[in-house]
Amino acid sequence: MILRSFLNNRPMVLLLLIPLVVGFQFLNVHFQFHSIIEVVDLGLWGKTSYLSYWWTSILASVIVLANAVQLNFLFNQHEFLDKNNYGPSLFYVVLMSLSHSFYQVDAVLISHIFLLQSLRLLFRLKGSETTLQSSFNSAFFIGLSASFLPPSAVLIVPLWFSAWALHPFSFRQWLLMIIGFLIPIANGLAYWWISGHTISARILKHSSLIKYEEVFFYGTSAAIVILFLLSIIGIQIRVRVSNIRFKKLNRALIWVLIGTLLLGVAEIIIYQQSEWISLLFIPLSFFFTFAFIHRIWQRVASIFFYLTLLIAVAKFFLISYMVV
Repeated sequence: MILRSFLNNRPMVLLLLIPLVVGFQFLNVHFQFHSIIEVVDLGLWGKTSYLSYWWTSILASVIVLANAVQLNFLFNQHEFLDKNNYGPSLFYVVLMSLSHSFYQVDAVLISHIFLLQSLRLLFRLKGSETTLQSSFNSAFFIGLSASFLPPSAVLIVPLWFSAWALHPFSFRQWLLMIIGFLIPIANGLAYWWISGHTISARILKHSSLIKYEEVFFYGTSAAIVILFLLSIIGIQIRVRVSNIRFKKLNRALIWVLIGTLLLGVAEIIIYQQSEWISLLFIPLSFFFTFAFIHRIWQRVASIFFYLTLLIAVAKFFLISYMVV
């Protein structure tokens, strides 16, 4: 089965992500489940029209694949498990297939890129080393994310806590993170103002309600929650035999998970939309791998993973039975 292949130490399995992504794209082309938005909101950088259906889908696929590979590289590079594991890339692709951003380049998908870059730099922080440059650059990427998706600016708060989980608090480090965070936002606001817009709270509104999507998106919530609960069991097993570095990385990721979860819940409550919640898929892809390290719970976790995959595929075929 595809899951077992990714849970082994075989890097060539990453090539299987390509037909998986292409398959989802062709299904969407045929069934038109995730509608392509004609005008894409890019936050402080204004709005733009998409190039063409095929070009935006191809570019989105390349970005998703690149994100999946880099996420997996970070997982293995920082030794979240004793042996290399390629499950995180698979989990990211499957989870992202539930989101509209999987099929079209938009501000949310761009924010995925910047959040991953921020994590890459964040993981460089170590308690015994001076890492001011990494702190600055990590916050800079969160600022870039906020310039495209303004509500994601709130992620700077969990980023602070993540940094302090990896490195003792330093006022100079905290100050540099604020400066790094504000630089791209200041540039974005300047561009927004020069373009003739007024600076107000409406900048925070990022609206693109996707028809049909919510029903199936929420339909996977139970499976995702159960997988996360099983991940907690696996993490507890891993913590018993891990070093201090893993424990710090784990705490840092938990702060990122909390931040992205609260951001997604806020959008659901305030705007009745479910786009930003996809940022949660980045930390979840790290954690889901731990649901499969225990032999007994691995079988249960596999059932819920394939259930999530089944829903991700079945939604294309069930669309015709939905009442518009």
